[in-house]
Amino acid sequence: MSWISLKIDGHPVRVALIRTADGVWVGWPGRSKFFGPERASKSAPEVVERELRAPMTGKVVEILATPGAKVKAGAVLVVLEAMKMEYRLTSGRDATIESVACMEGERVDLGQVLVRLSP
Repeated sequence: MSWISLKIDGHPVRVALIRTADGVWVGWPGRSKFFGPERASKSAPEVVERELRAPMTGKVVEILATPGAKVKAGAVLVVLEAMKMEYRLTSGRDATIESVACMEGERVDLGQVLVRLSP
């Protein structure tokens, strides 16, 4: 794992990078995203993110998501502890929780699916 430091609105932010054979995982407080070669054509439909993934390796300290619950964009779904800090992982859109793929106290790795949202 590699780290880069950025300043966003004057605040320092550490970003984790993990390179894989297919691309790179980028994790920052509250989010993670996989970047790989573009394969879709310009006419392809917009991709809706259905999974909340761990933005870094850490321990799940609280799960606020319940399968079947409707959530608004920005709602806290999981609290993750990493590097002696707590990160509140939020929904990127209005959705319904399809499933929760983690448990409180569980150690998770960068990119691991924590919550699945309905399409």
